[in-house]
Amino acid sequence: MRGFGFGGGGMGLFGAIFGGLLCLAVVALIVLLIVWAVRGIRHSGRMGMMHMGHFEDPLAIVKARYAKGEITEKEYKKLVSDLKD
Repeated sequence: MRGFGFGGGGMGLFGAIFGGLLCLAVVALIVLLIVWAVRGIRHSGRMGMMHMGHFEDPLAIVKARYAKGEITEKEYKKLVSDLKD
């Protein structure tokens, strides 16, 4: 009857510690996956461009990019024209 009960072998204390840590790691992974999924669902339901909880108007974004010098005047006029159509 070796292998059964308390004195039958196995991995002993190392196995108990390793098994416990492995179990905790699996539980932590499951919790992280649930948090990741919930955050993804919450953020995917929003429409438009969101930043810090408020909607940013596309024209305002284009104006800000032009003011920063990120786009040229020609690009600015084209983007504004495209957005107004």
